[in-house]
Amino acid sequence: MPIADVLDVAFIFRKTQMVKFSRRNWFLSTGLGLAAGALATQASQAAVAKPLTQAMLVEAVQMPAWLVHNGKRQPLSPGDALSAGAEIETSSAAGAVVQLAEGSLIRLGEKTRLGIQRLEVNPLDGRTVLQSDLKLFAGFFRFATSAVAKITGQRQINVALRTSTIGIRGTDFWAMTDDEHDAACLFEGRISLATSEQGALELNKPTAFWTRVFNQPAQPIGNATPDELAKFLKSTELQPGQGIALRGGRWRVVALAAKSESAALDLQKRLRELGYPAQLKAKSVAGAVVHEVRINSLATREDAQAVLARIASVEGVRGRVALSA
Repeated sequence: MPIADVLDVAFIFRKTQMVKFSRRNWFLSTGLGLAAGALATQASQAAVAKPLTQAMLVEAVQMPAWLVHNGKRQPLSPGDALSAGAEIETSSAAGAVVQLAEGSLIRLGEKTRLGIQRLEVNPLDGRTVLQSDLKLFAGFFRFATSAVAKITGQRQINVALRTSTIGIRGTDFWAMTDDEHDAACLFEGRISLATSEQGALELNKPTAFWTRVFNQPAQPIGNATPDELAKFLKSTELQPGQGIALRGGRWRVVALAAKSESAALDLQKRLRELGYPAQLKAKSVAGAVVHEVRINSLATREDAQAVLARIASVEGVRGRVALSA
């Protein structure tokens, strides 16, 4: 397919994605419903309207996922602040969205491990300057900067894969790595690649696609097909109704309500080890103290029901879903 035709199809594809995502009002209102190109500009404006006090903040999680820092492993939760030395891990059929201090968003797909090796935020002439070195050990990664973030912020971010390092200044792109290959695809803007075998490369046109299959000779930069673009986008999108928790989410799972505090503590520990951020809440019911094991901040009833279904086989779970007061 000629490059011009590929670009035309990609544009139509992005417009289609905009229509589809506009129907998910709850998702867009959090600044999380980004598709490629123009949608990234529109959907993330709400997210950058109020500057973050932390350099990196977890906006949403499709459970289960974990935060690993200073040798401690805990479930990843919306609102978690991330710092240098931390790692995020997602399980199968899981993902996460992280907002940076200057307004950009990082989206992680399933079976992904991302390390934050350096993270600095400083003000400069009324703008937020963010510098960071990230390491994608495995999985799927997407970075998107809105038009507002480009004006109000400045970023110098490097993302290391196995055979290359991607330099980000302000753009929208996707990358992945596994045991067989590294890959990167540009949706908007440009990125630089410092590769171990091909030297310095640049992706500077929409759909530009680079891949390095480890057991094959290096190949030049090409263009992703519409089917490949759809696959790339899907790999980092959270799936509504499949266990998404987000900041401000009002649904919860009550995994257990028991008079025994030790039984509640035991279940909380098991769920947290599995990547679900279970919390304890003691309440009075008919004059008796009941200890509830809760998983909070779920986006919708369907998301809460999905989480309950996944943990139903865990010993001790006798659960229900509820709307937070």
